[in-house]
Amino acid sequence: MFSSPSVRVRRRQAAKPAEGKADSANNSTFSKHPLKRGISLASQGSVTTHRSKQREAEQQQQAAVQDVPFEYFALARKRQATGSSPSGWLAQTNQQRISRMQSDEEHMHGRSDRQGPWEIRSGEKALDAVSSQPARVPRDGADEVTDEAEGRRTLLRGENHAVFSIAGFPETVREQVTAAELRGAAVVAGLSTTGSFAYVATTTECSVWAYGSASSAISRVYRLAMPDSADAVDVEAPLVVLAAARNEQADIGVVVCSASGHLRYWDCVAFGLGGTDRFFSHALELGDTTDRCCRITEIHTGIVVVGTAKGRLFRVSLLSAQGTPQLDACALCGGTARSGVLGRVSSLLGGGVQAPTVAEADDVLVALAGGGRTEIRHSRELLVLTRTRLAKWVVSRSHPERLMYSINVVRLLAAEASGAEIAVLDVAVMRSGDVCVLTALQTLPAVRRPQLAIAVLRSIRASAEPDVVHLWPLGLVYDGALGHSGVERPRLALPDGGPAMYVVFRRAVSVLVATSSGFAFEETVSFRPGDSVLGIAAAPRFPYALQEPSESRLALVCQSAGVLSITVDIAKVLGSAVAALPGLDAVVRRPSTVSGSAQGFQAQIEQAVFFGGGSHNPLLFEITSQVAGVDSALEIAVLHVSQAILDNTSHFIVDRLDLGAHLSERLRRIQAVMLFISDAGLTEKLSVETRSQLCSNAEKLAAASELWDYQNALWARTRDSAPQLLVNLVASFLDSVGLQGRDALRMFFRQHVASVGDLLVFMHRNLPALRRVLEDSESGRHNSQIISFEANRIVLRILQPALSFRFQNAELYQCKDSPLSAWTEHSSILDLLALRLEASYKLCRDLSGSHCALIYERIENSALPNDEDPANHSRRLSIFDDAVSASHASLTPTAESDETSRLAVNIDDPYATPLALLRETIDQMAPLANLCFRVFVDRIAHLQTAAPADAHELSSRYEVVRSRFLMSLVPLGRAPAAFCLAEEYQDLDTLVVLVFTTDCKNAAVRLHRYVQRFGQGFATALLAYYERRQAWASLLYTQDADLDACLKNYVDQKAAADPHGPMAQIGWIHDVKMRDFGSAAAKLARAGRDSLEVDQARTMLSLSKLAFYTVDSQEEFCDNTIAEARTRLEDALELCEVQENLMLYFTATVNSHRGVSSDPVWRRRDDDSDKKAVLDAAMLTSSAELRHTRPTLYTVYIEFIRSVWNARSLSVEDLLDLLTFPDCTASVNTADSYGAFVRERYSLAVDILSRASFNLPEQAREGALKTIWRRVFLSDDWSSIGKKLSGNVPDSALRDVLAHTSLYAVLDSCLGSRELAHPDWFLLPSHSFAADDIEYLVSTRLASRFSQDLHDTPERPLSPVTSVALRKDYAEEDRQLHAAIECGLEKYYAEIMRIVSDQILQRRSSLSTNDDVNLRKSGSESANVEALDAEDDEDMQMESE
Repeated sequence: MFSSPSVRVRRRQAAKPAEGKADSANNSTFSKHPLKRGISLASQGSVTTHRSKQREAEQQQQAAVQDVPFEYFALARKRQATGSSPSGWLAQTNQQRISRMQSDEEHMHGRSDRQGPWEIRSGEKALDAVSSQPARVPRDGADEVTDEAEGRRTLLRGENHAVFSIAGFPETVREQVTAAELRGAAVVAGLSTTGSFAYVATTTECSVWAYGSASSAISRVYRLAMPDSADAVDVEAPLVVLAAARNEQADIGVVVCSASGHLRYWDCVAFGLGGTDRFFSHALELGDTTDRCCRITEIHTGIVVVGTAKGRLFRVSLLSAQGTPQLDACALCGGTARSGVLGRVSSLLGGGVQAPTVAEADDVLVALAGGGRTEIRHSRELLVLTRTRLAKWVVSRSHPERLMYSINVVRLLAAEASGAEIAVLDVAVMRSGDVCVLTALQTLPAVRRPQLAIAVLRSIRASAEPDVVHLWPLGLVYDGALGHSGVERPRLALPDGGPAMYVVFRRAVSVLVATSSGFAFEETVSFRPGDSVLGIAAAPRFPYALQEPSESRLALVCQSAGVLSITVDIAKVLGSAVAALPGLDAVVRRPSTVSGSAQGFQAQIEQAVFFGGGSHNPLLFEITSQVAGVDSALEIAVLHVSQAILDNTSHFIVDRLDLGAHLSERLRRIQAVMLFISDAGLTEKLSVETRSQLCSNAEKLAAASELWDYQNALWARTRDSAPQLLVNLVASFLDSVGLQGRDALRMFFRQHVASVGDLLVFMHRNLPALRRVLEDSESGRHNSQIISFEANRIVLRILQPALSFRFQNAELYQCKDSPLSAWTEHSSILDLLALRLEASYKLCRDLSGSHCALIYERIENSALPNDEDPANHSRRLSIFDDAVSASHASLTPTAESDETSRLAVNIDDPYATPLALLRETIDQMAPLANLCFRVFVDRIAHLQTAAPADAHELSSRYEVVRSRFLMSLVPLGRAPAAFCLAEEYQDLDTLVVLVFTTDCKNAAVRLHRYVQRFGQGFATALLAYYERRQAWASLLYTQDADLDACLKNYVDQKAAADPHGPMAQIGWIHDVKMRDFGSAAAKLARAGRDSLEVDQARTMLSLSKLAFYTVDSQEEFCDNTIAEARTRLEDALELCEVQENLMLYFTATVNSHRGVSSDPVWRRRDDDSDKKAVLDAAMLTSSAELRHTRPTLYTVYIEFIRSVWNARSLSVEDLLDLLTFPDCTASVNTADSYGAFVRERYSLAVDILSRASFNLPEQAREGALKTIWRRVFLSDDWSSIGKKLSGNVPDSALRDVLAHTSLYAVLDSCLGSRELAHPDWFLLPSHSFAADDIEYLVSTRLASRFSQDLHDTPERPLSPVTSVALRKDYAEEDRQLHAAIECGLEKYYAEIMRIVSDQILQRRSSLSTNDDVNLRKSGSESANVEALDAEDDEDMQMESE
């Protein structure tokens, strides 16, 4: 689950490259699995040079001085520009060149004591005044202070390049830019080559200000009026050049030119006596009204060249021969270069012919660029680029200009590019004198956008036409169409003459570093839509510095951000390229721009995370992925960056002494990783496992930040006795993994935040042992309580911020269905939280036992779920147990009031008094419970897909823990918190208990609100609460319409699950309320059949019958099953009537025997006389044969009579047994009304069985039918009947004897009056044996129902009902039946069946004859009536006529 801190230390040590060796981890860094923690953080492609060794020594020295371990603070001071001095003949040559340049400048300025602008002193280096050397990010923050002192802010810092914000716009300049943007006017900007001046110009106004000077005297903005401002067109870009002022080094001169050719020149803007109103003006003779000025450049001190769209060039002189300011202009017209001495002499004398710059009529000027100096004093080369041609001029302030060459550069480049379509875009000159031309190549017609390339042209001498020596393609495209104007062309800038090059677009700058074989570095800096590039710094004038610069920078002006500087480390780029491929110059290496690589993604993400946050950064940080589905390279990169921030190994992180600010910064950066991915629309490119890991890393930093703030606050609050649990815990934890430090706590928060989960597990395993050791003494017990309290705080400060971060950023990370288990869901964390809750509750009990009797009494009187009774070590009954009623709840009804508010008055320090500690501990219970429940829920959700069996087990444990600790809040006076948590985690059972045990007054209101909120779930919990406590009245008495519907569903479900349960008995009441009379009738009928009381059964059945009639009266009830249900209801009522008749029969028999008149209203009596009466009834209605040959069945018979005597309902099988047991009815008065009932008891039994068979199992039905017919057959003495019918017996005597048998009466009643189906309910004697059903009759039905202690008397002992005795009695019945069959029962049964059938047929035929006669009589009578009616009608008609 958690990574080891020692592993991260080893990884951090391995990340530092060894001296003198190239980083060997370059190719293996990103080959590891994305989910592994051990991703190397070694810098890619670095090489150790002499200068890097020197810097490392300086860093180690500074680290030693500060006594800070290098492992924690990787210091990287700003690189100092220290170049080696020239030596030998090269030094002499350079010194001569410097002396010549110095004399040239002295003559030009008219003074000899002034330092030249490019003079290099010993130990100094010429620096661009616009920006300073780039600073690397230090770990101690020293460089950041330097940047702020220099007024710049880092916007981007890559491995080899950086972007800084130098200065913003003054307010007036910002208003000028905004106004121009609103009206769509063209805006240009630029910076000076010397000094720190910038300008922003429109067609009407040019604003100049000093952005880089600390002097307040020149910090103002100078607003210069443009020429022809009234007639200017907004879309035409003005032409502006910032020229060096000749009088003051802190001043600047400004040259502006309108599109129509009007010039203005301010020689001194800041310190000029006339201010902005004093300027020189001049008008160029364009000669063509359609021609417009479009290019301007300063090629030498005091020389400016202006070019028009049609190719006319003008030399503008700013200085006179005496060095005083002036403004003069003339068109360029020079002679071509001639060979030989005459040609050179003619050139010196000013001879030559005029040569136009543009050869074709439709050609236009593209760019101007200043070149190197020539052999003529005060002269410079000028490169002129048109659409098709490249020309080179020599322009001088005091000599005539010359055209050195003019070539068709497009044709030349096309030949080099194998015939590709070419467009030239810009030109620049390298320090070697080679010419760089920015081109666009259209290699294939199918490619819509051309590719950019840089062509390098070289001449063997100054006047010779150049040849193409290199054509280097770029990883860029050109948005414009080749050969068409109107699209803003990119610009090529070489600030130091190379090898660094910059291709400047409107919203991007491509940074390049060239070598002899191509580009060793290529990176693009993009800008946001509102921050386009307005202009760049003017190209520096030749000669460049003698030593090739180690760093290059380009200053530019952005639309909203102001002045920026782009810096590239040339030495590092070239050193890396050489180290990567020594001796191979033909391969170009672009490590930071490999599309789709992990290195490229990492570089982009790091720049966006550490520099792209906030609206102040004008740069646009974008990232794209072309991989379908999950991009593994992107996953590796984001995990690398996130893990480096978590482990504090990223070289972009600035270590601070303020550890809280340091942790907050890391948290903001680590969250920015996912924010950047989300904003780029690449969330789906990361797998859910990767997103989970990113979220986990951020959670740990959030937890660490909160934990440090907590400990810091404790130190500030209790300086004398500050709690040391966290300090000692961290020290012990790090020591357990082999790490030690002088300040273990800070070391943990700086380097081992990833182990914050391990820290909790370590505390969980070691804290109980520590507390047991401390509890041996009184002071130790107090310390143990303090440690328990502090442990709670540590747990809360770690898990609460982590879970809060996860919840607040769930939509960002989208890791809901992650198969990975979160670090907070570890089983040890679950055990820790449960243990902390138990320990906190015990701590509250211990503290209250000594200091707060109120809380202690409530805790002792409250039985929580799973509480153990200390007396017998058994579980105490809680409010959730069914045996505890609501009226005897163990919780105090007033628990909702906060009684603990009086505990610690005016005492806030829990370390001061036990009362304050008690209050603080009570306040910790609810947050701890919330954390515990949340971790349980998250863990269960994870296991439901990973391990369903474990999820079920954990769910059971969670239900116990949740209910226990929710109820523990009530005796502590935190019932409102218990309600909130129960609602949050939907513990509906506990919520119901809380309502009835803490807020009885508002129970109805709360119940209604919860039913509305939770619906059927809460209603089910509430009704189950009523059902467990058998509060039937409360269950049925509902006044909530929503609860009525829920109760209906609940009752129906319970009745269906248990048709004979209590809900089936009382559910009909709610059905009647809901006007569901059909369901009420069915429930009443079932309840009547299941009733144990005959009277109650009759009442229920009668109500059911009434409900059925109500159903018939409603037209919407048209169910065919209602008729069948009504029939069964009538049968059930008849069963009640039969049992009542049996009660009356046995009562009459006993009363008749005792000579007592029968009471028509029978009442049950449970005294001893009734017990004796039951025995008398059994004795009087049974024969001696039954009592002696089948004593056990006789005992069963007595028990059935007892049930009837006590008005208890009998089952169908018991009732059938009771009807067929009596075999002696002689004592019953034949005149008595019960005589006929008793005589037809056998046929009645068959009839009852036929009606109730639907409710009996097949085996029970078969056994009952055999029992009835077996006892019918045994009711006659077939041996005597056989003797009577032996010999010569006439048929009439045979029929008479058989007609007086019980079998004849039963068959006649069953087939005749009762019309039972034959042969379904009839059995032959040979099929009526009990042997086949003896197991069911004995073991299943009778033996298990009767106990040994039956009610008997000494004079009438009863046989115990056992399986053996029952089997013996049933075997006796089978023996008697077998003997009857041997006496001819089978043939007698057949003859009786034939006689009965014939008699029934005769009766039915006579009935049908009588019916026909009656029908004919009624027909003739109706005919006579109709005839009489017809005669009456005729008489009435005649009378009316």
